[in-house]
Amino acid sequence: MAEEDKSTTSPPAPSEPLQESGSQSGAHQPSQSTVEENNRSELILRARIFLRSSQIQSQDVFAKRRFLLDKGLNENEIELLLRELPPQLPRVPPRTYPQPLPSGLLTLLIGLARLLTWVAGGSAALLLLYHKVLLPRIVRTAEARKSLKMHQINLLQKLNASLQSFKETQTQCYAPLPRPVPHKEHSTFASCHGLLDVLKESETQNLQVNQLPQITLLRCAWEDFRALPGCADSNPRTEELFQVLESRIPWLVSDEGLAFERTLWDVLSTTPVFKELISQDSLEGATAPVRWVYVPPEPVVPTAFISSLNSLSKAISTFQYPTTSSPYQYTLQAMTEFTGYISSNLYTPYRPPSIPGTIASSIEPADEMKKEIRALKGLVLNRRSFMPTIPRANIPSRQVP
Repeated sequence: MAEEDKSTTSPPAPSEPLQESGSQSGAHQPSQSTVEENNRSELILRARIFLRSSQIQSQDVFAKRRFLLDKGLNENEIELLLRELPPQLPRVPPRTYPQPLPSGLLTLLIGLARLLTWVAGGSAALLLLYHKVLLPRIVRTAEARKSLKMHQINLLQKLNASLQSFKETQTQCYAPLPRPVPHKEHSTFASCHGLLDVLKESETQNLQVNQLPQITLLRCAWEDFRALPGCADSNPRTEELFQVLESRIPWLVSDEGLAFERTLWDVLSTTPVFKELISQDSLEGATAPVRWVYVPPEPVVPTAFISSLNSLSKAISTFQYPTTSSPYQYTLQAMTEFTGYISSNLYTPYRPPSIPGTIASSIEPADEMKKEIRALKGLVLNRRSFMPTIPRANIPSRQVP
Protein backbone atom coordinates (compact mmCIF):
# COMPACT_ATOMS: atom_id res chain seq x y z
CA MET A 1 0.00 0.00 0.00
CA ALA A 2 2.99 2.32 0.57
CA GLU A 3 4.15 1.80 -2.99
CA GLU A 4 0.71 2.61 -4.31
CA ASP A 5 0.63 5.70 -2.15
CA LYS A 6 3.85 6.84 -3.68
CA SER A 7 2.55 6.21 -7.16
CA THR A 8 -0.60 8.16 -6.48
CA THR A 9 1.14 10.98 -4.77
CA SER A 10 3.95 11.37 -7.20
CA PRO A 11 3.20 14.42 -9.47
CA PRO A 12 3.33 14.01 -13.22
CA ALA A 13 6.59 14.87 -14.88
CA PRO A 14 6.48 18.22 -16.60
CA SER A 15 6.69 18.00 -20.40
CA GLU A 16 8.10 21.50 -20.69
CA PRO A 17 10.25 23.57 -18.40
CA LEU A 18 8.26 26.11 -16.48
CA GLN A 19 11.01 28.68 -16.12
CA GLU A 20 9.39 31.82 -17.23
CA SER A 21 9.99 35.36 -16.42
CA GLY A 22 7.74 37.64 -14.55
CA SER A 23 6.43 39.21 -17.62
CA GLN A 24 5.44 35.93 -19.15
CA SER A 25 3.45 34.75 -16.03
CA GLY A 26 1.01 37.54 -16.35
CA ALA A 27 0.50 36.77 -19.99
CA HIS A 28 -0.06 33.07 -19.53
CA GLN A 29 -2.40 33.16 -16.39
CA PRO A 30 -5.37 31.51 -18.14
CA SER A 31 -3.20 28.62 -19.17
CA GLN A 32 -2.11 27.98 -15.52
CA SER A 33 -5.70 27.65 -14.26
CA THR A 34 -6.32 25.13 -17.00
CA VAL A 35 -3.27 23.17 -15.92
CA GLU A 36 -4.46 23.19 -12.27
CA GLU A 37 -7.87 21.90 -13.29
CA ASN A 38 -6.22 19.16 -15.31
CA ASN A 39 -4.04 18.28 -12.35
CA ARG A 40 -7.11 18.27 -10.06
CA SER A 41 -9.04 16.01 -12.36
CA GLU A 42 -6.02 13.74 -12.69
CA LEU A 43 -5.69 13.66 -8.87
CA ILE A 44 -9.38 12.72 -8.52
CA LEU A 45 -8.90 10.03 -11.20
CA ARG A 46 -5.97 8.57 -9.34
CA ALA A 47 -7.94 8.67 -6.07
CA ARG A 48 -10.85 6.87 -7.79
CA ILE A 49 -8.46 4.19 -9.10
CA PHE A 50 -6.91 3.96 -5.65
CA LEU A 51 -10.25 3.46 -3.94
CA ARG A 52 -11.39 0.83 -6.45
CA SER A 53 -8.30 -1.35 -6.06
CA SER A 54 -9.05 -4.74 -4.43
CA GLN A 55 -6.49 -4.25 -1.69
CA ILE A 56 -7.84 -0.85 -0.60
CA GLN A 57 -11.55 -1.82 -0.62
CA SER A 58 -11.08 -3.99 2.43
CA GLN A 59 -9.47 -1.17 4.43
CA ASP A 60 -11.22 0.99 7.01
CA VAL A 61 -13.26 3.96 5.66
CA PHE A 62 -11.79 6.35 8.22
CA ALA A 63 -8.24 5.36 7.21
CA LYS A 64 -9.11 5.97 3.50
CA ARG A 65 -10.62 9.37 4.30
CA ARG A 66 -7.57 10.40 6.35
CA PHE A 67 -5.18 9.31 3.55
CA LEU A 68 -7.07 11.23 0.86
CA LEU A 69 -7.15 14.37 3.01
CA ASP A 70 -3.42 14.12 3.37
CA LYS A 71 -3.08 13.90 -0.44
CA GLY A 72 -4.89 17.19 -0.98
CA LEU A 73 -8.51 16.26 -1.61
CA ASN A 74 -11.28 18.07 0.22
CA GLU A 75 -14.24 16.61 2.06
CA ASN A 76 -16.75 17.01 -0.78
CA GLU A 77 -14.53 15.25 -3.28
CA ILE A 78 -13.80 12.43 -0.88
CA GLU A 79 -17.54 12.05 -0.17
CA LEU A 80 -18.36 11.90 -3.90
CA LEU A 81 -15.61 9.34 -4.50
CA LEU A 82 -16.83 7.15 -1.64
CA ARG A 83 -20.41 7.30 -2.96
CA GLU A 84 -19.22 6.16 -6.40
CA LEU A 85 -17.80 2.98 -4.92
CA PRO A 86 -19.95 -0.17 -5.25
CA PRO A 87 -21.52 -1.46 -2.02
CA GLN A 88 -19.06 -3.56 -0.04
CA LEU A 89 -19.86 -6.92 1.47
CA PRO A 90 -19.35 -7.31 5.23
CA ARG A 91 -15.88 -8.24 6.19
CA VAL A 92 -15.46 -11.88 7.03
CA PRO A 93 -13.22 -12.34 10.07
CA PRO A 94 -10.30 -14.70 9.73
CA ARG A 95 -10.87 -18.28 10.64
CA THR A 96 -8.94 -18.32 13.86
CA TYR A 97 -11.53 -20.24 15.99
CA PRO A 98 -10.13 -22.44 18.79
CA GLN A 99 -10.08 -26.11 18.18
CA PRO A 100 -13.08 -27.94 19.77
CA LEU A 101 -12.37 -30.11 22.77
CA PRO A 102 -12.47 -33.85 22.35
CA SER A 103 -15.90 -35.42 22.98
CA GLY A 104 -16.47 -36.71 26.58
CA LEU A 105 -19.49 -38.84 25.68
CA LEU A 106 -17.55 -42.06 26.00
CA THR A 107 -16.21 -41.09 29.42
CA LEU A 108 -19.70 -40.06 30.50
CA LEU A 109 -21.17 -43.36 29.34
CA ILE A 110 -18.44 -45.32 31.12
CA GLY A 111 -19.03 -43.38 34.36
CA LEU A 112 -22.77 -43.87 34.06
CA ALA A 113 -22.27 -47.59 33.50
CA ARG A 114 -20.04 -47.77 36.60
CA LEU A 115 -22.63 -45.89 38.66
CA LEU A 116 -25.41 -48.20 37.50
CA THR A 117 -23.22 -51.20 38.28
CA TRP A 118 -22.55 -49.93 41.81
CA VAL A 119 -26.23 -49.19 42.38
CA ALA A 120 -27.28 -52.60 41.08
CA GLY A 121 -24.63 -54.35 43.17
CA GLY A 122 -25.57 -52.41 46.31
CA SER A 123 -29.27 -53.11 45.75
CA ALA A 124 -28.56 -56.80 45.25
CA ALA A 125 -26.45 -56.89 48.44
CA LEU A 126 -29.18 -55.10 50.40
CA LEU A 127 -31.86 -57.45 49.05
CA LEU A 128 -29.71 -60.46 49.94
CA LEU A 129 -29.14 -59.08 53.44
CA TYR A 130 -32.85 -58.36 53.83
CA HIS A 131 -33.93 -61.84 52.68
CA LYS A 132 -31.25 -63.68 54.64
CA VAL A 133 -31.18 -61.70 57.91
CA LEU A 134 -34.01 -59.22 58.35
CA LEU A 135 -36.94 -60.99 56.70
CA PRO A 136 -36.75 -64.18 58.82
CA ARG A 137 -36.63 -62.13 62.00
CA ILE A 138 -39.55 -59.97 60.90
CA VAL A 139 -41.56 -63.08 60.01
CA ARG A 140 -40.74 -64.74 63.35
CA THR A 141 -41.64 -61.57 65.22
CA ALA A 142 -44.95 -61.26 63.37
CA GLU A 143 -45.77 -64.93 64.01
CA ALA A 144 -44.85 -64.55 67.69
CA ARG A 145 -47.05 -61.48 68.00
CA LYS A 146 -49.88 -63.25 66.23
CA SER A 147 -49.58 -66.33 68.44
CA LEU A 148 -49.37 -64.14 71.55
CA LYS A 149 -52.44 -62.23 70.43
CA MET A 150 -54.35 -65.46 69.79
CA HIS A 151 -53.25 -66.79 73.18
CA GLN A 152 -54.46 -63.62 74.89
CA ILE A 153 -57.74 -63.80 72.99
CA ASN A 154 -58.19 -67.41 74.07
CA LEU A 155 -57.44 -66.49 77.66
CA LEU A 156 -59.91 -63.62 77.51
CA GLN A 157 -62.55 -65.90 76.04
CA LYS A 158 -61.94 -68.44 78.79
CA LEU A 159 -62.08 -65.68 81.38
CA ASN A 160 -65.36 -64.38 79.94
CA ALA A 161 -66.82 -67.88 79.89
CA SER A 162 -65.66 -68.45 83.46
CA LEU A 163 -67.12 -65.14 84.58
CA GLN A 164 -70.38 -65.91 82.81
CA SER A 165 -70.61 -69.33 84.45
CA PHE A 166 -69.66 -67.81 87.80
CA LYS A 167 -72.34 -65.17 87.37
CA GLU A 168 -74.94 -67.81 86.55
CA THR A 169 -73.87 -69.93 89.53
CA GLN A 170 -73.90 -66.89 91.77
CA THR A 171 -77.38 -66.00 90.55
CA GLN A 172 -78.58 -69.52 91.31
CA CYS A 173 -76.91 -69.58 94.72
CA TYR A 174 -78.09 -66.10 95.71
CA ALA A 175 -81.66 -66.70 94.55
CA PRO A 176 -82.87 -67.79 98.02
CA LEU A 177 -81.27 -64.76 99.66
CA PRO A 178 -83.48 -61.71 100.27
CA ARG A 179 -83.20 -58.69 98.01
CA PRO A 180 -82.03 -55.50 99.69
CA VAL A 181 -84.69 -52.85 100.14
CA PRO A 182 -83.41 -49.65 98.48
CA HIS A 183 -85.33 -47.21 100.70
CA LYS A 184 -85.48 -49.11 103.97
CA GLU A 185 -85.22 -47.06 107.15
CA HIS A 186 -83.05 -48.03 110.05
CA SER A 187 -84.83 -49.84 112.85
CA THR A 188 -83.92 -47.13 115.37
CA PHE A 189 -85.57 -44.42 113.25
CA ALA A 190 -88.39 -46.53 111.79
CA SER A 191 -90.19 -46.42 115.14
CA CYS A 192 -90.15 -42.59 115.22
CA HIS A 193 -93.41 -40.92 114.25
CA GLY A 194 -92.47 -37.26 114.61
CA LEU A 195 -89.58 -34.87 114.17
CA LEU A 196 -89.25 -34.50 117.95
CA ASP A 197 -88.74 -38.25 118.29
CA VAL A 198 -86.09 -38.12 115.58
CA LEU A 199 -84.27 -35.26 117.32
CA LYS A 200 -84.32 -37.12 120.63
CA GLU A 201 -82.88 -40.22 118.97
CA SER A 202 -80.18 -38.12 117.30
CA GLU A 203 -79.22 -36.63 120.68
CA THR A 204 -79.01 -40.14 122.08
CA GLN A 205 -76.68 -41.26 119.26
CA ASN A 206 -74.79 -37.89 119.09
CA LEU A 207 -75.75 -37.31 115.46
CA GLN A 208 -75.97 -33.99 113.63
CA VAL A 209 -79.03 -33.00 111.62
CA ASN A 210 -77.27 -33.51 108.29
CA GLN A 211 -76.35 -37.04 109.40
CA LEU A 212 -79.96 -38.09 109.88
CA PRO A 213 -81.66 -40.16 107.15
CA GLN A 214 -83.55 -37.89 104.74
CA ILE A 215 -86.44 -40.32 104.23
CA THR A 216 -87.08 -40.43 107.99
CA LEU A 217 -87.11 -36.62 108.21
CA LEU A 218 -89.54 -36.29 105.30
CA ARG A 219 -91.82 -39.04 106.63
CA CYS A 220 -91.92 -37.55 110.14
CA ALA A 221 -92.60 -34.08 108.70
CA TRP A 222 -95.47 -35.54 106.65
CA GLU A 223 -96.89 -37.19 109.78
CA ASP A 224 -96.50 -33.96 111.81
CA PHE A 225 -98.41 -32.05 109.13
CA ARG A 226 -101.25 -34.57 109.22
CA ALA A 227 -101.24 -34.28 113.03
CA LEU A 228 -102.06 -30.58 112.81
CA PRO A 229 -105.67 -29.63 113.51
CA GLY A 230 -107.79 -29.72 110.37
CA CYS A 231 -105.12 -31.49 108.31
CA ALA A 232 -105.75 -35.08 109.23
CA ASP A 233 -107.12 -36.04 105.83
CA SER A 234 -105.12 -33.64 103.66
CA ASN A 235 -101.70 -34.04 102.08
CA PRO A 236 -99.09 -31.30 102.39
CA ARG A 237 -97.74 -29.27 99.53
CA THR A 238 -94.03 -28.80 99.05
CA GLU A 239 -93.80 -25.44 100.82
CA GLU A 240 -96.01 -26.68 103.68
CA LEU A 241 -93.82 -29.75 104.15
CA PHE A 242 -90.66 -27.65 104.33
CA GLN A 243 -92.34 -25.12 106.64
CA VAL A 244 -93.00 -27.96 109.10
CA LEU A 245 -89.35 -29.02 108.81
CA GLU A 246 -88.07 -25.47 109.42
CA SER A 247 -90.42 -24.97 112.37
CA ARG A 248 -89.14 -28.13 114.08
CA ILE A 249 -85.49 -27.76 112.99
CA PRO A 250 -84.39 -24.06 112.89
CA TRP A 251 -80.96 -25.09 111.61
CA LEU A 252 -82.44 -25.53 108.13
CA VAL A 253 -82.75 -21.74 107.75
CA SER A 254 -78.94 -21.32 107.78
CA ASP A 255 -76.74 -21.57 104.70
CA GLU A 256 -75.75 -25.16 105.41
CA GLY A 257 -79.39 -25.95 106.14
CA LEU A 258 -80.44 -24.57 102.75
CA ALA A 259 -77.95 -26.87 101.05
CA PHE A 260 -79.37 -29.77 103.10
CA GLU A 261 -82.87 -28.74 102.02
CA ARG A 262 -81.81 -29.16 98.39
CA THR A 263 -80.77 -32.71 99.26
CA LEU A 264 -84.17 -33.26 100.92
CA TRP A 265 -85.90 -31.98 97.78
CA ASP A 266 -83.91 -34.39 95.60
CA VAL A 267 -84.88 -37.28 97.87
CA LEU A 268 -88.51 -36.16 97.93
CA SER A 269 -88.76 -35.93 94.13
CA THR A 270 -86.87 -39.17 93.35
CA THR A 271 -87.88 -41.59 96.10
CA PRO A 272 -90.83 -43.82 95.10
CA VAL A 273 -92.29 -43.84 98.66
CA PHE A 274 -93.36 -40.22 98.10
CA LYS A 275 -95.84 -39.75 95.26
CA GLU A 276 -97.16 -36.57 93.68
CA LEU A 277 -100.84 -35.71 93.63
CA ILE A 278 -102.18 -32.77 91.62
CA SER A 279 -104.70 -30.81 93.65
CA GLN A 280 -108.16 -30.42 92.12
CA ASP A 281 -109.23 -27.38 94.17
CA SER A 282 -107.28 -24.85 92.09
CA LEU A 283 -108.88 -22.41 89.67
CA GLU A 284 -109.20 -23.43 86.04
CA GLY A 285 -106.31 -22.29 83.96
CA ALA A 286 -103.97 -21.79 86.93
CA THR A 287 -101.10 -24.09 87.73
CA ALA A 288 -102.33 -26.82 90.05
CA PRO A 289 -100.22 -27.20 93.23
CA VAL A 290 -98.54 -30.51 93.89
CA ARG A 291 -99.29 -32.43 97.06
CA TRP A 292 -97.22 -35.29 98.43
CA VAL A 293 -98.45 -38.65 99.69
CA TYR A 294 -96.34 -41.07 101.70
CA VAL A 295 -96.78 -44.69 100.61
CA PRO A 296 -95.06 -47.06 103.07
CA PRO A 297 -93.10 -49.85 101.37
CA GLU A 298 -94.52 -53.32 101.42
CA PRO A 299 -93.00 -55.66 104.03
CA VAL A 300 -90.56 -58.18 102.63
CA VAL A 301 -91.69 -61.79 103.08
CA PRO A 302 -88.72 -63.90 104.24
CA THR A 303 -87.86 -66.86 102.05
CA ALA A 304 -87.56 -70.45 103.26
CA PHE A 305 -83.80 -70.15 103.38
CA ILE A 306 -83.96 -67.04 105.57
CA SER A 307 -86.52 -68.70 107.84
CA SER A 308 -84.24 -71.72 108.29
CA LEU A 309 -81.28 -69.45 109.04
CA ASN A 310 -83.30 -67.57 111.65
CA SER A 311 -84.40 -70.80 113.33
CA LEU A 312 -80.80 -72.08 113.29
CA SER A 313 -79.49 -68.90 114.89
CA LYS A 314 -82.15 -69.11 117.63
CA ALA A 315 -81.28 -72.74 118.29
CA ILE A 316 -77.57 -71.96 118.52
CA SER A 317 -78.19 -69.04 120.88
CA THR A 318 -80.25 -71.26 123.24
CA PHE A 319 -77.89 -74.27 123.04
CA GLN A 320 -75.91 -75.02 126.23
CA TYR A 321 -72.69 -77.02 126.13
CA PRO A 322 -72.38 -79.89 128.68
CA THR A 323 -70.32 -78.91 131.71
CA THR A 324 -69.58 -82.45 132.96
CA SER A 325 -65.83 -83.13 133.23
CA SER A 326 -64.21 -86.22 131.71
CA PRO A 327 -62.74 -88.83 134.12
CA TYR A 328 -59.47 -88.76 132.21
CA GLN A 329 -58.99 -85.00 132.46
CA TYR A 330 -56.95 -85.19 135.71
CA THR A 331 -54.80 -87.97 134.32
CA LEU A 332 -54.10 -85.96 131.14
CA GLN A 333 -53.12 -82.92 133.19
CA ALA A 334 -50.76 -84.98 135.38
CA MET A 335 -49.11 -86.56 132.33
CA THR A 336 -48.66 -83.16 130.74
CA GLU A 337 -46.95 -81.77 133.85
CA PHE A 338 -44.74 -84.85 134.08
CA THR A 339 -43.73 -84.51 130.42
CA GLY A 340 -42.83 -80.89 130.99
CA TYR A 341 -40.69 -81.81 133.98
CA ILE A 342 -38.83 -84.46 131.97
CA SER A 343 -38.26 -82.01 129.11
CA SER A 344 -36.92 -79.36 131.48
CA ASN A 345 -34.44 -81.84 132.94
CA LEU A 346 -33.53 -83.03 129.46
CA TYR A 347 -32.48 -79.54 128.33
CA THR A 348 -30.68 -78.77 131.63
CA PRO A 349 -26.85 -79.03 131.33
CA TYR A 350 -25.16 -81.81 133.26
CA ARG A 351 -23.84 -80.96 136.70
CA PRO A 352 -21.78 -83.41 138.72
CA PRO A 353 -23.06 -84.17 142.22
CA SER A 354 -21.42 -82.25 145.02
CA ILE A 355 -18.71 -84.05 146.98
CA PRO A 356 -19.16 -84.09 150.76
CA GLY A 357 -16.89 -81.59 152.38
CA THR A 358 -16.84 -79.23 149.41
CA ILE A 359 -18.79 -76.03 149.01
CA ALA A 360 -21.44 -76.19 146.31
CA SER A 361 -20.98 -73.62 143.60
CA SER A 362 -23.64 -71.01 143.58
CA ILE A 363 -26.00 -70.95 140.57
CA GLU A 364 -25.71 -67.77 138.55
CA PRO A 365 -28.88 -65.85 137.60
CA ALA A 366 -28.12 -66.27 133.87
CA ASP A 367 -28.02 -70.05 134.18
CA GLU A 368 -31.26 -69.99 136.09
CA MET A 369 -32.89 -67.93 133.34
CA LYS A 370 -31.65 -70.34 130.65
CA LYS A 371 -33.04 -73.22 132.65
CA GLU A 372 -36.45 -71.63 132.85
CA ILE A 373 -36.45 -70.86 129.10
CA ARG A 374 -35.55 -74.46 128.22
CA ALA A 375 -38.23 -75.80 130.54
CA LEU A 376 -40.84 -73.54 128.96
CA LYS A 377 -39.75 -74.58 125.50
CA GLY A 378 -40.04 -78.26 126.33
CA LEU A 379 -43.45 -77.73 127.85
CA VAL A 380 -44.72 -75.98 124.75
CA LEU A 381 -43.37 -78.67 122.43
CA ASN A 382 -44.92 -81.46 124.46
CA ARG A 383 -48.28 -79.73 124.70
CA ARG A 384 -48.28 -79.38 120.92
CA SER A 385 -47.49 -83.07 120.45
CA PHE A 386 -50.16 -84.22 122.92
CA MET A 387 -52.92 -81.90 121.69
CA PRO A 388 -55.84 -83.78 120.09
CA THR A 389 -56.20 -83.27 116.36
CA ILE A 390 -59.34 -81.44 115.32
CA PRO A 391 -60.92 -82.90 112.19
CA ARG A 392 -61.41 -80.33 109.49
CA ALA A 393 -63.77 -80.62 106.59
CA ASN A 394 -62.18 -80.66 103.16
CA ILE A 395 -63.62 -77.70 101.32
CA PRO A 396 -62.92 -78.07 97.60
CA SER A 397 -61.55 -74.89 96.15
CA ARG A 398 -63.19 -73.63 93.00
CA GLN A 399 -60.77 -73.59 90.09
CA VAL A 400 -61.28 -71.15 87.31
CA PRO A 401 -60.99 -72.98 84.00
